[in-house]
Amino acid sequence: MAAWLAAAMLLVLRVPPKDPRKTPEPQLLPPDTPCCRGERTLARYFPNRSGMSEAAIVFERSDGPLTPADRDAIEHIASRLTTPTGEADAADLAGVSVRSPASLEAPVIPLTGEPMWPNLFISPPGRHGQAAMVLVNIPTHFISLRTDRIVRHIRSVVAARPLPVGLAAAVSGSAGFGHDYAVAARISHRRTVQVTLVAVVVILLAVYRTPVAPLVPLGAISLAAVVATKGLTLAAHLGLNVGTAEEIFVFVLLYGAGVDYTMLLVSRYREMLGEGVPADRAAAGALTVSFPAILASACTVTLGLAMMSFARYGVFRTAGPAVALAIAVALLASVTLAPALVGIGGARLFWPARVGGASAAGLLPLRTPRLWALVARAVTARPILVGTITVAAFAAPAIQGLNARWVYDTLASIRAYEEAGLGGAAKGLTMAQRHWSVGEVAPATVLIQADRPVPGPQWDAATARISQDILAVPHVSGVRSLAAPLGASAPPAANFLAKTVGATIAGPEYLSADGTTTRLSVVLDRPALTLEAMEALAAVRRSVQQALQKLDLRASVLVAGATAEMADVRDLTRRNFRLITVLALAAIFLIVLALLRDPWLSAFMVGSTLLSYLATLGISYWARTGLWGEAGLDWKVEVFLFVVMVAVGQDYNIFLAARLAQEAPGATAREATRRAVVHTGPVISSCGLIMAATLGSLMGARLLLLQQLGFALALGMLIDTFIVRPLLLPAFVATTGRTGKGHLAHGPIAGAGT
Repeated sequence: MAAWLAAAMLLVLRVPPKDPRKTPEPQLLPPDTPCCRGERTLARYFPNRSGMSEAAIVFERSDGPLTPADRDAIEHIASRLTTPTGEADAADLAGVSVRSPASLEAPVIPLTGEPMWPNLFISPPGRHGQAAMVLVNIPTHFISLRTDRIVRHIRSVVAARPLPVGLAAAVSGSAGFGHDYAVAARISHRRTVQVTLVAVVVILLAVYRTPVAPLVPLGAISLAAVVATKGLTLAAHLGLNVGTAEEIFVFVLLYGAGVDYTMLLVSRYREMLGEGVPADRAAAGALTVSFPAILASACTVTLGLAMMSFARYGVFRTAGPAVALAIAVALLASVTLAPALVGIGGARLFWPARVGGASAAGLLPLRTPRLWALVARAVTARPILVGTITVAAFAAPAIQGLNARWVYDTLASIRAYEEAGLGGAAKGLTMAQRHWSVGEVAPATVLIQADRPVPGPQWDAATARISQDILAVPHVSGVRSLAAPLGASAPPAANFLAKTVGATIAGPEYLSADGTTTRLSVVLDRPALTLEAMEALAAVRRSVQQALQKLDLRASVLVAGATAEMADVRDLTRRNFRLITVLALAAIFLIVLALLRDPWLSAFMVGSTLLSYLATLGISYWARTGLWGEAGLDWKVEVFLFVVMVAVGQDYNIFLAARLAQEAPGATAREATRRAVVHTGPVISSCGLIMAATLGSLMGARLLLLQQLGFALALGMLIDTFIVRPLLLPAFVATTGRTGKGHLAHGPIAGAGT
């Protein structure tokens, strides 16, 4: 215990907190993905129009058209956006570019004083010209620490200048939503920590019915959490950086798994005290008989989650090792610190109950709960019937799990936080949609790069033909290009004037200086991150490639923007999930096989957990779409639910298999199964409730992803705890007679009736 306290104090005192400005930005997508190539090409040929994300400052006057005073205020704010403030320094603002209405100001018509063509950053006259936008191109991903600082800087600049009466402003765009996402994640972290700790304390008190025994798991894992958190901070200094949402996931899983391991130890200790084993020998014996199961369980979780490090998507690649590190610390605390606390506390842990004393002489064995005795008899009496009914009950939800609809529009899922003064991005988007198409806030960029310079007139004719083909694609509402700088829907005269009189503006906007690359801005009628937008952009790219073939123009097609990035995220994570699935299942199967030395039992244990995962996915989909009215499940739920359920859910099977192997010598398979179910029922059920409560605490978060993940994980843990472990696995063992013959079996501990 002294060693753990010293280690925790050393880490707290010597490991400095993470410095957000010195923390390297995570690379979410590999450099060779199509959208990354598109972003690099855009930055090379159109540097003032490029950025991995963008903030849109939306200004709106509700009582009429924008006034000259409004225009002056807007341009003043735009001019201050690249000047460092306390929120962002010069390094943060490097590479940031700003485009305001003045950057696209058109010459005026003599006598009338009207502009020769409409300004794209001022709402169309048909909509009363009541709104304007300032676009800030940001060189980092929309969910990154640097982007968060830049958006805070933008909002501080907007707030520093009093706006004319009647003019409102809000910061939206992908970067604005990313900032709101980060704020929601920080609030979620605090709430989840509070809910997790309260849930653990309440359940431990209900399980042990004593104020002392809960201090062992709670104290051991709380100290382990300090060590693990500081360990992750140290790892961040070395390059392993995880986001706030992933830190929440690490915390709840650390508490869930760690408390489970210590509860298994305390349960065996209490059982041995009740059988008359002296307290000091009971502590050693409890560790001896529970260590293989704890080690095997931690290994399945650690290796299963570590398989995520083979993914190419940044979040998966960093979250897996981070959780694996935390589980390794929980394992170490469970087999060193928790036994030390048990040894110090002795039989006093169960005060005021008298479970056992120094000699524990004359005490009767602990009474067996009637519920688990009934379950054990029912399963072993008709194992084939029980197994068939259980599998049949899983069939329909498992099929639904295979066909769940995944939602990639993460930003749209952020709840409005008006009560906390947040939600500015949603407000800005609503303001913008009153005056522009939904796609104007984040249009898609299509780049056509020829293998040689192409004359301007030829590009003009080619982009005119290509734009017509793009407009025929469903969900495309507008295209701006060299042929139509204001869009195909603008009056031909206005486009002509923009190309001729405004050539110095329209030319650099859509054609590179060397004549090799042209840019098209495609406006969709769907939000940027929706499945419909991604499918529409894929169709746009195909139509451009087909048009180039017809024009006999040798050129490559690249796409950039939020829609292109999310489409690449979808394709990459689908491939990553298939890889993680194969690696995790193989690693867990090999661990279980090495312990049980029975390939059929090992395969069934892994397969049953996989079946419960699919069933959990299906039920979660029905609940979230049917009861909550959501469009589908967030795409990250699939992989995180899989690795946790297949890895952590295997714990309860291993706990049961460990006891089964110890009961098997000298007993029939059905009798050993009955005893194992009876003896492990209370502790594994308690462990399952702890895990469900800690993981379910994610439902208190303010991010829809965490809410859905918390619901699914809690449901999955309950299914594993109360269906798979007490019904499906015992039915298989009782039917086949396979009880395992590996390292989980231990001989009787001296003085104990096991």
